[in-house]
Amino acid sequence: MKRLNGVDAMMLYSETPEIHMHTLKIGVLDVSEVEGYDFDLFRSIAQQRLHALAPLRYQLVDIPLKFHHPMWVQNAEIDLDYHLRRAQVAAPGGRRELDQLIGEIASTPLDRDRPLWEMHVAEGLAGNRIAIIQKVHHVLADGVASANQLAMAIRQNQPQVGGQLAPSSADSRTPLNLLKAAGRDHVRLIRRLPRLMSETATGVANVRRKAKERGRHPDLARNFAPPETFINHVVTPGRRFATAPLALADVKQTAKHLGVTLNDIVLATAAGALRQLLLRYDKKADSPLIAGVPVSFNTSPERLMGNEFTYMTPSLPVHIDDPLERVRLTATATAIAKENHQLLGPT
Repeated sequence: MKRLNGVDAMMLYSETPEIHMHTLKIGVLDVSEVEGYDFDLFRSIAQQRLHALAPLRYQLVDIPLKFHHPMWVQNAEIDLDYHLRRAQVAAPGGRRELDQLIGEIASTPLDRDRPLWEMHVAEGLAGNRIAIIQKVHHVLADGVASANQLAMAIRQNQPQVGGQLAPSSADSRTPLNLLKAAGRDHVRLIRRLPRLMSETATGVANVRRKAKERGRHPDLARNFAPPETFINHVVTPGRRFATAPLALADVKQTAKHLGVTLNDIVLATAAGALRQLLLRYDKKADSPLIAGVPVSFNTSPERLMGNEFTYMTPSLPVHIDDPLERVRLTATATAIAKENHQLLGPT
């Protein structure tokens, strides 16, 4: 058995009936050259591969009295009839119809009494294609790890990975033993606390000192002081998903021409879209927002589980109408956010 660390556990504790903490990864496959393709063939191939992906056999065990973070049972049984699901994209099977199906899949929570993932095989796409929609709880895997899971599950000539895990002893899951293990883990964490507090205090002091040196930028949001918007209101469990195609080569060329990064263009584009929503629903977009941008510190293609990322919080210039000025301000904001991230030190 393996205990959740603090970051993984946060993904579990953050979930509510309205806010589901899963991540979706989507792959669209052309099956026109796969002889005899049908769902049963996909299922048989998936069965061979999924059992070799060890994290997909993890299942949560709660600790009595909530005395510590839950633990993973690392070799749970997989009911493939439950986890692997067949779905149908509505006619005519275009991007809009696939997006609608993805939104429906995103709207339901994962069952915590089972391993925390589902894989939906969406048929009916135009052009003899299928879509693989994998839903994985963030407690199990972040964006990089869950994308690696999907890639390993569907990649051609995929070698066996993971292998069989030794079953967890039933004795280790008794309430008394779970409490004893939790107590030992708490002692280990307490020993690390002084160093953590010292590093945190040093990092915060460094950021505050640098912010004072920079001075206040009139067009950037102040940390911890975002404006009230419709986005902050209570949401329902329902989700809508929408996509729009962009040529990556064009985006890269634009970024190079403007002297900014690809990520700057992505954030500036998001700022422009959010500006339109704010104008529609709030009738104004006169203050910058604060974005939460995940930054992975382990992008290994072999990593299949865990949350190994931190956040930067750049200002998002939704109050700027001119697209070029939005890009310029976004680049300024991300440069400051990156510097602050480095000054904070270990996370």
